[in-house]
Amino acid sequence: MAALVAGGIFLRSYKGHAITEKDSIFISDFVNTTNDPVFDGTLKKALAVDLEQSPFLNVFSDAKARHTLTLMGKQPDERVTVETAREICQRNSVKALLAGSIASLGSQYVVTLDAINAATGDTLAEVQGQADSKEQVLKTLDTASTRLRGKLGESLASIQKFDKPLEEATTSSLEALKSFTQGDAKHSAGDELAAVPLYKHAVELDPNFAMAYARLATIYGNFSQTSLSEEYRKKAFELKDRASERERLYITSHYYADQGDLEKGIAAYELYKQTYPREVTPYVNLAVTYTQFLGEFEKGLANAKEAIRVDPDEYRGYLFSSVAYSGLNRLDEAKAVLKAGLQRNSTFLGLHDTFAYVAYAQGDLATMEKEDAFLHDQPDLEMNLYTRHGDIAALGGQVQKAREFYQKTGQVAQRLQLKESEAASLTSQAWMLAHFGYPKQATDAANAALALSQDYFTKLFAASALAFAGENRKSLELASAAAKDRPNDTLGQVVFVPFLQATVALNGGNAKRALELLNPALPYDKGNTGVCYLRGLAYLKLGQGNEAAQQFQRVLALRNFAPTDLLMSMAHLGLGRAYALSGDKAKSRAAYQDLFALWKDADPDVPLLKQAKLEYEKVK
Repeated sequence: MAALVAGGIFLRSYKGHAITEKDSIFISDFVNTTNDPVFDGTLKKALAVDLEQSPFLNVFSDAKARHTLTLMGKQPDERVTVETAREICQRNSVKALLAGSIASLGSQYVVTLDAINAATGDTLAEVQGQADSKEQVLKTLDTASTRLRGKLGESLASIQKFDKPLEEATTSSLEALKSFTQGDAKHSAGDELAAVPLYKHAVELDPNFAMAYARLATIYGNFSQTSLSEEYRKKAFELKDRASERERLYITSHYYADQGDLEKGIAAYELYKQTYPREVTPYVNLAVTYTQFLGEFEKGLANAKEAIRVDPDEYRGYLFSSVAYSGLNRLDEAKAVLKAGLQRNSTFLGLHDTFAYVAYAQGDLATMEKEDAFLHDQPDLEMNLYTRHGDIAALGGQVQKAREFYQKTGQVAQRLQLKESEAASLTSQAWMLAHFGYPKQATDAANAALALSQDYFTKLFAASALAFAGENRKSLELASAAAKDRPNDTLGQVVFVPFLQATVALNGGNAKRALELLNPALPYDKGNTGVCYLRGLAYLKLGQGNEAAQQFQRVLALRNFAPTDLLMSMAHLGLGRAYALSGDKAKSRAAYQDLFALWKDADPDVPLLKQAKLEYEKVK
C-alpha cells in the first residue's frame, strides 16, 4: 500500500467473471476507517453517479435495496455490509456487488473497490487508488471507477464517450455531495419536503451543483410550486454541462417538458430513452406527457408499461398505466394494475389515491373510502384527498360542502408553506362558483388566489374563473401575462390562452369568433374537457344544437379519465339545452334527468339548479 504512487492505481482482474449489459450491479456501503464522517454515504453516491454514466452498467437502486431490507426483516436505513449486500443481490437476481473502502495513510487516503460475484463470493476485479489529500479523493475514486468499468466488460469506446470526471459530473465539494446524498435518501424514500433543505444546503456549498438544482426543481414541481420549480430548473439547465451524460439528459428533458415545450420535451425524452434504455425516468415522463397533456392514451399506456418492465419497483409505471387505462375506458384493467403495484410494494401510497379515483369512476364509494384511509398521514396525499372530495361535492352541486373541503386543502398547503397549492384551493372554489351563478363570490376567490401567488398556473386558473364570472378585462390581462411568462409552452399558447380569449368573445356574444379562437387547440384537445365544453357553448349560442351535443358528448366520453371534473355535470346540462334546441324533447328530458340525478343532494338555492329546473319544465 505504501508503495502506491500518488493518484496511482493497482488493479487485479479475474478473467471469465466479467458481467454483461444484461446484468445488474449493487453498491454496498463503503467501509470508512478514516474517522471523517464526510465520507459516510458520500463515496457510495459518487461511485453510483460515476457508474450510472455508463449505458452498459445497470446500478441497482437504493430504493429497491431499502424495500428488500424490509422483506429481510431489517430496518430500511440499516447499514448495508458486504454480507447483507450479497443477500440483497441474491434476492433480486443481481449478479455483482461493489464493495468500497477508504482508509487514511498518514495525510493520504487509499480508496479500494472490489467487484464481487454475489452468488459465489468470488472477486471479479479489485482496484486501489491513493489520494494525496482529502480534496483529491473524488478524483482518485473517479480514476478507479473508470478502470473498473473496463474490467467489468464495458467497451473502451463506451467508457470514453460516457466518462465525465466526477468533479464535473457532480461537485468538487465533499460536503456538498454529502448533503446531496442525504437529500437523495429522503427523496427516494418519498419524504420530499424533508429533502429540500438538504439540497438547498448542497447548492449553498457549491453554487454550480447542477443536479441539486434539478432535484429542487422536481420536488417543487411535484408540489405544484411552479415559480420555484422554474427558477431551479433554469439554473440546472444553465449548469447542465457540469453533469454526467445521464444527468444532462435528465436536466434537458425536464427543462423543455416542464416549461411546456412538448415537441422538444418529447424529443429529449426519446433521446434519453435511447441512450439509457434501462433508465425508467424517460418512460414515465413520456407516459405523463401523452396521457395528462395530450390525451393520447394508447401512447401513454405503451410508455407506462415499458416503465414497469424496466423497473417494476418504481410506482409511477403502475400509476400512469392506470391513468391511461382509465382514459381508454378500461377501468377493470386500471384497477388491476394498481393492485399489482401495491402487491409489489405496499409502501406505494400514491397508488391508493389513484385507486380512489378509479373506484369513484366505477361508483364504488365504499372502496374509495377504504383507499382514502391510507392517505391521511402524508401531507401531499392528504391535500389530494381533500381536493378530490371538494371536486366530488362540486360535481354534485353541493357548494358549501365543496368549499369546506377546498378550505381544508388550503389549510394543509398553508401549514406546509406551499403558497401555490393554497392558491389552487381558491381557484377551484372560484371555478365552481362562477359556473353555479355566484359571480361576485367567484371573483373574490380568484382575486384572493392572485393575492397569494402570481405564478403561471394561478394566473390561468384564476383567469378562467374570472372569464366565466364575466370579468372580461381582468381575464384577458391575466391571459396576456401568462402568455409572456411561458412563450414556449405549447398548450399555453394554443390551448389555455385561446380558451380564455374565446370565453371572453362568447361573453360578448361573438360565438363565431370564439370557435375561430379555439381552432388551434384541435390537435391537443383529446383529453381537454374545457375546450370541448366551450365549443359546445359556442354552438349553442349559434343555434346549432347537433354540433353542440357532439361537443358535450366528447366531454362525457372522458368521464373515466376525469371522473370528478365539474364539467361532467355541466355537460349534462349542455346536452339538455342542445337537444331542446334541436327539437328532441325526449333526449333533452333524459339529459336533464341525468343532471338532477347527479345533483340529488345539491344545495337547493344554487342559481344554476333553479335555472335548470325551469328549463326542464319546458321540455317535460
